[in-house]
Amino acid sequence: MSVNLPYWLFRLTAALRWYLRARTRYDVHSPFLSSFVREVYTDDRHYHAFDLVPQLRRYWEGRSDTVPLQPLGAPSKTTRRTQRTAASLVRSNAISDRSGRLLFRLALWLRPKRIVEFGTNAGISTVYLHAADTRTPLVTVEGNPAVASLATETLQLAGATQAVQAHVATFQNWLSQHSHLPPSRLLAFLDGDHRYRPTLDYVEQLLRQATDESVVVVADIHWSRGMERAWDELLKHPRVTASVDTYHFGLLFLRPELNGPHLTLIPTRYKPWRVGFF
Repeated sequence: MSVNLPYWLFRLTAALRWYLRARTRYDVHSPFLSSFVREVYTDDRHYHAFDLVPQLRRYWEGRSDTVPLQPLGAPSKTTRRTQRTAASLVRSNAISDRSGRLLFRLALWLRPKRIVEFGTNAGISTVYLHAADTRTPLVTVEGNPAVASLATETLQLAGATQAVQAHVATFQNWLSQHSHLPPSRLLAFLDGDHRYRPTLDYVEQLLRQATDESVVVVADIHWSRGMERAWDELLKHPRVTASVDTYHFGLLFLRPELNGPHLTLIPTRYKPWRVGFF
């Protein structure tokens, strides 16, 4: 535990800094971001995908086969193991229900023409993104072939359509091979690598494929000092006109008519005194 103490101290102080600057939906005045908050962030309606994913998680709970890990991206802060069981990998690394539901609602609200996911893992987040509209072309990229095979199994169990294209490649290799794609209303989700410079490079290249109506989501922006630094620099990108920091996710908006805000957003129940009076 002593080896990881600096990491956990950083996570604690990062969470505290985030909490102190966080605002609630009552602080959102932009009509566009108010729509995002209402239809994505605070929407509590139940959708069919929310019943499917728990079944997939239960399926993986019984799997004891091991998965070799590869040194792709930033090294783990909590383990030095070179392999894990499939059950452990899904339990620890797959997207949480709350975050997955936000991705589903975001895809439902944005109605993207194309979805790109970097970091397939076992495919749980892919299922959330795909279920919003199974006709939308979705490309998901995973660098570890053994982990990608788990995702293939998950997508088959979920009944994914041919709109999903799973690639085994590094993120940079995929971007290099698909640099010719024309701009479209893109929903991009980055949940892998977690290093400062590659994160900036991936977003920069994805923005070349994005119209102003696109949204880029970066996961784990408070996972490390490098990721926090990358997020701060992304907010200064000339194409980024507004953003929302939900702690686990950072969302970048590109619409030219927006002039901010760069909002740190927390559910009202965690700051109940911020109900529009202060």
